[in-house]
Amino acid sequence: MSTLKPTFCRVCEPSCGLIAEVENDRLIRLMPDKDHPVTKGFACHKGINYQGIHQDPDRLNVPLKRSNDKQQAGQFATLSWEKAVADIAEKIRQIQQQYGHDAVAGYVGNPTAFNALAGQAMGSFFTQLQTRRLFNSGTQDCSNKFAGAEAVFGTSTLHPVPDFAHTKYALIFGENPKVSHMSFVSMANPMAQLRQAKKNGAIIRFVNPRQIESATPATGDVLQIKPDTDLYLMAALLHEIDKAGLFKADVIAQHGKHIDELRAFIQPYTAETVAPVVGIDANTIRQTALDFARAETACAHMSTGVNMGRQGTLCYWLLQMLSFVTGNLDKRGGNLYSLGFYPAAKAGAVKSLEKEHVFFSSEFGELRLIRGSLPGNLLPDMILEAKNPIKALIVIAGNPLLSMGGEARIRQAFEKLELLVVIDLVRNATGELADYLLPCADMLERRDLNICGLGMQSEPFVQYTDAVVPAAHERKEEWWILGKLEQALGLHSLFSENENPNPFGRLNKMLGYANLTLQQVQDAPQQTVPLPPIPTGRFYSDWVQTDDKKVDCCPPLFAEAITQAHAIFRELQQEPADQLKLINLRTNYMHNSWFHNLPELKREHQQDNGLHMSPEDVQQRGLQDGQLIEVRNRWGRIVTKVKVDDTLRPGVVAMTHGWGHQKSHGLKIANRYPGTNANVLLPTGPGSYEKLSNQAFMTGVPVVVSAAQH
Repeated sequence: MSTLKPTFCRVCEPSCGLIAEVENDRLIRLMPDKDHPVTKGFACHKGINYQGIHQDPDRLNVPLKRSNDKQQAGQFATLSWEKAVADIAEKIRQIQQQYGHDAVAGYVGNPTAFNALAGQAMGSFFTQLQTRRLFNSGTQDCSNKFAGAEAVFGTSTLHPVPDFAHTKYALIFGENPKVSHMSFVSMANPMAQLRQAKKNGAIIRFVNPRQIESATPATGDVLQIKPDTDLYLMAALLHEIDKAGLFKADVIAQHGKHIDELRAFIQPYTAETVAPVVGIDANTIRQTALDFARAETACAHMSTGVNMGRQGTLCYWLLQMLSFVTGNLDKRGGNLYSLGFYPAAKAGAVKSLEKEHVFFSSEFGELRLIRGSLPGNLLPDMILEAKNPIKALIVIAGNPLLSMGGEARIRQAFEKLELLVVIDLVRNATGELADYLLPCADMLERRDLNICGLGMQSEPFVQYTDAVVPAAHERKEEWWILGKLEQALGLHSLFSENENPNPFGRLNKMLGYANLTLQQVQDAPQQTVPLPPIPTGRFYSDWVQTDDKKVDCCPPLFAEAITQAHAIFRELQQEPADQLKLINLRTNYMHNSWFHNLPELKREHQQDNGLHMSPEDVQQRGLQDGQLIEVRNRWGRIVTKVKVDDTLRPGVVAMTHGWGHQKSHGLKIANRYPGTNANVLLPTGPGSYEKLSNQAFMTGVPVVVSAAQH
């Protein structure tokens, strides 16, 4: 007889409630949790289809060790956990003794953000290894927000969320919630919330190069911007708001600093000056600015479509300024800080933002750390070119070979490593080059707490989940694997004093801030405790972490980037009229590389990832739908097929990333439908990322398209 167990999704940020039907320790199906007090029966296809990942016949089940050369398709032999841990620990010890602590590096992938126990385990492990060579997937999608929040608010973990429930005007940059839900604001069923906001009288405008699926008569319309020009639209909006005398002088005087420097930056960017560069007419820009500033309440939000451009940190700065100077920061219907069960805003506070304290010299130029991580785009260089090269890399829940720019160079670098350890669910493209593969428990096979959305939930709640089924075969949780490696290396470990440790101790202390215990959350209906609504009135006194409690309207740290921004604008003014720019295309059939091995998502028209082009651009180049084409630029070349797409503005081409599984022999479905790795066309190495944030340049990339030569 089957039983029903409450749990929650850990694929993206809302942590939607799920019900797992289980029989004899086997998952029968996943369903939306209709009794969940917050998500209320909403769960998208990503959460429901996670069953396919859990039951994927290509899952890693036992530790594996490579038995052949890395230039060949991987062959692996099984070994015990005890032997695998001992061997890896000994190799790490030897490499650090021979080459130094920094010869061992780590790369951490996106799924670890949805794993409450992984973060503290990784922090302990890499800190004790004394390595400074850490990389993560954040520098491919969101590190600009951490850098921007640090500079403006004094903390990397203060990210005001839009209050759609009470707003009268919402401006949303680079976000397509119908496909991707939302990022840095955690809400279930965002489309329903946007529809309700529209019914409540809100004006909603999306800013995107595509006529996105999220924009409908029931939600809002689209300002079709040219890719990677959002900074100048934001600057023009602020310019026109200031010109109309709509900056809130009392708010700025009480809570802001460096306002004159902000005004100096936006001064050149009138609606008329910016219009040709951003591709939106001046009257529309001006009216949008005035409507936003004059609305009873207004909120602004941006996501990966902007983050992944060349100037994501400056964009995030101006996004906060749109809210702040119009008096909508910490105002109901504007942008609010979501406290949740623990004040994350204080945890990310920084001691100093003086340039000499932020950046350090290296053989690759001035570098900085963003939440402990270096630019991912320098990983292959630090293996191949560094005077003190990386010799060992531990990859946890990531696939850098396909998720970063420059596959060929990354492949060359990984083949040169003396030790590559991959800790994951499956043998992905990166895992094909591994020396050791260590099998992880998945989200249904482990206990967890919904920590990912902390500080960013539109409706705060905390939820615990048991493992709904036991971890099959010999799969282990990341904290267990890293703890055992620490123990084998003679470092402090959770296993040092107790072979059956409780890894939830730190989380239980954090819950105490909300007068909760883990046991209380476990005992609650659906193992979920709704928390008080987002408070107002404490933003400047409690959550801003600058020394003087002032919002920095133009951080001095941005001086170099501001000079560069003016130069980029001049370059854009001179750009050829027929220049094509490549953007990323999210679909419901791909979520990075997580779902690439699911046959359910390889439907007739979803078996590859051709280049989407507007009808005008296709006709102008004498191409036809389905034709084989070459896409090239200074960084790479790919061959794929044209897909005519009338949602794109002329000059914009789009392609879904995460494909390119020709050598992913451990993933049978993905290997059968390999598609093309669009990231071959992305820049890599020094100069290929935003210096302020380490964020890789991944959207709005110039390309040339022509018919493929047979």
